[in-house]
Amino acid sequence: MKNKIYSLLFLVAGLLVVTPSLRAQADYTANKTSRVQVGAGYLFLKPDYVETNIQGISIWGDYDFLKHIGVEASVHLGTIITPSDINETSYMVGPRFLIHRRRLTGYAKFIFGRATITNTENNLSSSYNAYAFGGGAEYKISRKINIRAIDFELQKWPNFEPHTLSPIAITVGASYIIH
Repeated sequence: MKNKIYSLLFLVAGLLVVTPSLRAQADYTANKTSRVQVGAGYLFLKPDYVETNIQGISIWGDYDFLKHIGVEASVHLGTIITPSDINETSYMVGPRFLIHRRRLTGYAKFIFGRATITNTENNLSSSYNAYAFGGGAEYKISRKINIRAIDFELQKWPNFEPHTLSPIAITVGASYIIH
């Protein structure tokens, strides 16, 4: 049984390596090279400031202007479930790099912008420059709808005192393809 599983994994890996080189000459003219989509999803945030997790919503827009290169703008609003009276929001934009396999698209991104932490109990708020490394996977369920199966970001807030803040944001949701 173990040998069959290893053989199947080897076969799948071999197909993933060989298949991209077997393209027709007119592949790039047959496919659109740009895509615009907007989406929303549920946000799970590990704030790195308190022990309890925060939940909220994410909103994003993507403009993929080449087959493997695009730009993402995202807003994370960690304000729905805040057990420690701490919420975090971030507004970031930056490049993303895509890999397409049939209906599945994997991507990596480096985004930067502003992030805010707020203590809702005593209404104190501070904003910082921030950046994030991340990635995820989208699955195309129809011509106009993508499911964002997972989006992962490791954010860095380098000017947060007394140490750098490093929240982790995970989003699941759906997006609508405009073009």
